[in-house]
Amino acid sequence: MNTAVWALEWTQARRRPRVALLSAAVPLLLVTVVALGGAPRPHAALVYTVLFTFFGTFGAAVPWARDAERGWLHRLVLAGVGLPALAAQRLLASALIDLLELLPSVLAIAYFYRTSSADAARLAVMVGVGLLAANVLGACVAWLARSLAETALLASAASLLLLHAAGVFRTPPPGGLAETIARFVPFHYLHEAVRAAVGA
Repeated sequence: MNTAVWALEWTQARRRPRVALLSAAVPLLLVTVVALGGAPRPHAALVYTVLFTFFGTFGAAVPWARDAERGWLHRLVLAGVGLPALAAQRLLASALIDLLELLPSVLAIAYFYRTSSADAARLAVMVGVGLLAANVLGACVAWLARSLAETALLASAASLLLLHAAGVFRTPPPGGLAETIARFVPFHYLHEAVRAAVGA
């Protein structure tokens, strides 16, 4: 299988150390401020879930939209890279890179909230799953949008709607339709893992 797109994503990440540093430092700073600021744990869990979701969604949507505008994706397809393979390689590589950049934040949450090893491992796994879902969402948003401004707007709206559907902003009544819908949204499980990690 041709893995050119996978290799390209990792090469670009390695050649942009400043971007990688900022991508790791800014979420870590926010996590540290919230944790040390004494925010109620359910509120902190909400903030962290929204942070991770937006990180993945915008981190995917903007590059997809920018590359589509420049015709880079079209040229790759013309060069013989199948669109399904292109999308799969790019989404997986991007989600894994995002996870590595957010790993300091995940470790900080585990440290500040004295998270158990099991809950910390669950958090790391579900952050990875949530980032993959967010990357898919970002790619879909970029496909629908016609400009970078539209991409940013749609990414914000779509993320918030799915977070709401996932039960992040309010707990759905047990046994109801809202609870059933929440279980089909990957961000629901990310939020549950974050809540367990912070002891909410």
